[in-house]
Amino acid sequence: MSADRQVFLDAALSIGRRLCRDAVWSNGQCNWLGWAMEPHGGQWVCVHRGMGSLLYDGSPGIGLYLGRLARVSGDSIIRATAEAALAQALSASTSLEATGEYGFYSGLSGIAWACGEVGRELAHGGLMARGHAAMRCAARLPPRKDRLDIINGSAGLIPALLDAAQRDSGEEFLLAAICHGEHLLSLAARGEQGWSWDTLGVPGERPLLGFAHGTSGIAWALAKLSAATGRADFLAAAKAALAYERAHFRPAQGNWPDLRSFVQSSSTGEPPCMLAWCHGAPGIGFARLALSALLPDEPSVLEEAETAIRTTAAGLDVGTGNFSLCHGDGGNADLLVQAAETLARPELRQIAETAGARALERFEASGMPWSCGVPGAGETPNLMLGTAGIGYFLLRLYDARQFPTPLLPAAGQTGD
Repeated sequence: MSADRQVFLDAALSIGRRLCRDAVWSNGQCNWLGWAMEPHGGQWVCVHRGMGSLLYDGSPGIGLYLGRLARVSGDSIIRATAEAALAQALSASTSLEATGEYGFYSGLSGIAWACGEVGRELAHGGLMARGHAAMRCAARLPPRKDRLDIINGSAGLIPALLDAAQRDSGEEFLLAAICHGEHLLSLAARGEQGWSWDTLGVPGERPLLGFAHGTSGIAWALAKLSAATGRADFLAAAKAALAYERAHFRPAQGNWPDLRSFVQSSSTGEPPCMLAWCHGAPGIGFARLALSALLPDEPSVLEEAETAIRTTAAGLDVGTGNFSLCHGDGGNADLLVQAAETLARPELRQIAETAGARALERFEASGMPWSCGVPGAGETPNLMLGTAGIGYFLLRLYDARQFPTPLLPAAGQTGD
């Protein structure tokens, strides 16, 4: 590994050790305090509280990061903290199962997958077994009409189930993935522009674009399911979802709009384009890169990936105001890392490394708190909004082949 990249590992270790320092322990489990957004009085407000038990913004995401870091560092304190964070997350399994929350970033399958990954990283058989048991519970939960997208629904669960099916000799996980795929087919809105899904559940809202909440993520999950099963109907649905998204593309901006009504531009009344993993070109770029291998007969998929990469790279010069994975520069730069590996384009990695080095100088070297993804608040420790995710991105800059992106559910070494 290049000596120039050692600075990224050193910074990741520094963040990891601070997370270990700040952990709050009880009975072999640990958690953290940090900033989050919660609904209150009809609006979202910043609160400082204990982290929850979801991969997106809770202890399993922190445990995943620390587990990856423990393997490369050999640090026994980081290892113990990772294991305790995942033990904390597993304590929520029963309540998530009872409420039918099977999602990846916001449900039981994400906890299960993180436990399996860290268990394998650290050769911890007990953690692998508990993760496998939790994934079985997630597989047995019935599909819900209000749980469809990558964040909390069937689209995020499907790749986790397919990953589990590859590691398991039985058919339970594959059959569950098929069940959720058929669930998505049954709920698709089939229009002239293509297929879309109501992931918001709010009357009058248009179906969303993008990876985390919209058609890109669902298209990717269905295409993966088609590749695993050979079923043409899943592939056709994936292509129809991409058609819906293409109908809304804005060539002048090289981006796709955020169709949520409450974020409409005050000057034009039109929905704006975000530049984030959750909405806009970066997340759509992740989907298109992964789909390019699944849809080799559709050159437009790779062309759209190139567009998303260009738009995202240009946006890094301006920045988002935070460095989180979900809607900050960390996640946006990670698209370039993923593209550099997928497309054999080392110049894209250099852009991401420049953004990372600039952030290290601004925050880590100066001892300033990292700018995280909770608007108007301070540092928070979790994966998608906070320092665990920032540290994970630094690991990606150190060695992307060794550390698969956390921005594709259940991503392996190749990110697919």
